Amino acid sequence: MSIGISLGCFILFLCLPTKISKGCGPYVDREFYGYSFLNPYIIDIDAPKSPYFAGFEKLYKQLKPTEDIQQKDNLTEWSERFCNIPKLLDINFIVYKASLTQMRRLKTLMRRKNSQLTGQLAGNTFARHLHQNKCEEAVDYLIFAKRCEPHVTARSSWNPVQRDTVAMQFLIKDGVKEFKKTKSHYFKLRYAYQLIRLAHYKKDYVQTLALYEDLLPKTDNNPSLIEDWIEGHKAGALMGLGRNVEAAYIYSKIFHNTPSKRATAYQSFTIKTDAEWEACLRLCQSDEERATLYALRANDPNSLAVEDMEAIYHINPKNEHLALLLVREIQKLEKDLLGGDFNKKKESNWRYHKIPRKQVGKNLLDLLKLVLLVGEEKKVDNLALWQIAEGYLELLGGDYYAAKNTLGHLRGAIKDEILAEQLEALIMVANIDGLEEVNTEMEDLIVSYERTELFTKYPDFGKFVKDKLAYLYHEQGFEGKAFLEEHTLKELKYNPQLGLIEELIALCKKEKRSKLEDEMVLKSDGVTTIESDLWDLKGTYFLGQMQLEAALEAYRQMARKDRDNFGLYNPFREIFVDCVNCRIIDTAGYNKTVILEQILELEYKAKADMEKAAISYYQIGNALYNMTYFGYEWEVADYFRSGSSWYGLKSGEAVFASNGAPFGNHETVNCSLPLYYYDKAFRLSKNNELGARAAFMAAKCQQNQFFTKQGSDYSISGNQIPYVTAEYRQYFNILKDYYGETAFYEEVVEECLYFERYVARN
Repeated sequence: MSIGISLGCFILFLCLPTKISKGCGPYVDREFYGYSFLNPYIIDIDAPKSPYFAGFEKLYKQLKPTEDIQQKDNLTEWSERFCNIPKLLDINFIVYKASLTQMRRLKTLMRRKNSQLTGQLAGNTFARHLHQNKCEEAVDYLIFAKRCEPHVTARSSWNPVQRDTVAMQFLIKDGVKEFKKTKSHYFKLRYAYQLIRLAHYKKDYVQTLALYEDLLPKTDNNPSLIEDWIEGHKAGALMGLGRNVEAAYIYSKIFHNTPSKRATAYQSFTIKTDAEWEACLRLCQSDEERATLYALRANDPNSLAVEDMEAIYHINPKNEHLALLLVREIQKLEKDLLGGDFNKKKESNWRYHKIPRKQVGKNLLDLLKLVLLVGEEKKVDNLALWQIAEGYLELLGGDYYAAKNTLGHLRGAIKDEILAEQLEALIMVANIDGLEEVNTEMEDLIVSYERTELFTKYPDFGKFVKDKLAYLYHEQGFEGKAFLEEHTLKELKYNPQLGLIEELIALCKKEKRSKLEDEMVLKSDGVTTIESDLWDLKGTYFLGQMQLEAALEAYRQMARKDRDNFGLYNPFREIFVDCVNCRIIDTAGYNKTVILEQILELEYKAKADMEKAAISYYQIGNALYNMTYFGYEWEVADYFRSGSSWYGLKSGEAVFASNGAPFGNHETVNCSLPLYYYDKAFRLSKNNELGARAAFMAAKCQQNQFFTKQGSDYSISGNQIPYVTAEYRQYFNILKDYYGETAFYEEVVEECLYFERYVARN
């Protein structure tokens, strides 16, 4: 191959550029975006009901699952019933892990004289205790419980196997017999639980209630958590029969009294109408029960929570639910209102989450009214929390003066360390949120905040400040600063914006920058600015537009010592194959300044020496073509090339949507300038081989113009040849008509079946 053409038939003349796999389109982030500055520790996060009302979801992901709480409480009760003699781990093994076979073996050994335990049972203190003391009723119950277990295991939607209701009914029959012959009221209660649970799981709600009414009066046991477990199944049966009011009342009592069943009760509590609500209230036997009802209703997303909080307050100002609900409501208002003017995703928040809520103004005023009443009457235990809440609500309402005044007066008066820290954080929020204009004093204030421990302790301060500053900079026309608050310099490389670049260059050259401006433009060494990076951006911008002189002027502004830092390239090589994924390594590389100087020098030589003009223009054409999207040195004129851009080509557009690219991704797909130089090369060439090469490359440029204007729907499929309109076949015809006798032409026809068929057809 004398001319170095190694061309497959799918990539030679009039072949498409190799396609990379389609990239993902612009990612749509539908997560809520907002800010929160409430410290979860301002309330007692260890309080049993905190996870249900306080709303610190991320924090409570770390809490133990409900199943763990239930198991722990059950084991504790077993231990207490056996005088805390067996070890808890051993009780856990027998109750939860031992097999039915092992339990039956234990019973057999209990009935034999001088028998000895073997295997895992031998070293188990609970098994030894049961064996030595002939606790047959306990073992009989454990055997029955393990027979029931497979039928009462919760099923997921991924495991839709039907329960064996016939077997479950036989178990109920057996269990009733065991219940009747058992003397221990404690085990009678546990049998009752197993039987009622079986009936509930087989969805025979009438039988569930019948068993409850029949068995419970026949037990006379000391208080046990099993009673509330049974109540939960009774409530489930009542709900299954449509008796929602009775069920809701029972669930509210379980929620209040039983930590191990609190999550289930919380999720199951349902009141559908005002009539049901009034009926449920009438079932309550105490103010404490009524307060729990109000608290559960308040946590419903559609409830009028402040009204329920007022009811709880009038019942008992010291009720534990009040502070939890206060925090919950403030969190909602934070989502609705905090940073509403400058939240960069407020449209998305509304579109996908309907935030802010339509009645947010009324919600804020209602809560503030209650907070003011609490502060005036001073009946609550944690008054400081409510006083801080007053200032924060004023802040959320946009009254920064009142907020600063209210919060400022609390300084020094709050003794609780966590609340005092919360106060300082909210004062900082008020000062930032209340900023109205950009000036040096404001920027220095922000830097002073950023350097405090408090700023780093509350993770949302970072994005809160950036979004606020970006908003103010936009408002006052400082678009370069605004960009750096919202994005990185790397993101600007996808599609350089001349105005932003020039503004940031001016900022680098500014003699007296503020501390915040220094943070924007100084590199990690604290001395060097990003000025050279910006000159490279500016030069690359002009290269992407094929404005060579303007690009060279930009690169010449860069310090000489930095020029090689932005890559060394050699775009002058003669390459006939377009390969998006191929990178040719060349040891003879030049920085961008030198490349442009060589191109301009070649143009000067072409004008000065017409005998050598053709080869000079051909070399210029190669350099420029290789710097386009289709060439191997595309990085000279671009920072990021995506194969998926090919699929987005429409009407010659050169900017494509891309994740992480705020202005889209600009691709250098315009081959007009390389085509101009190839055209001049073949017209001036006196050497047919050079003319053939120039015509071939000109044809490639035209082909690219056709496909970038027509879009990516045109492609080569099998033996089909896409129709390229006449205006884009000019150089192909020149190659065929005028250079058909050249070695280059013969090799093209020989190497590419596609080209051969095209010639034959035409």
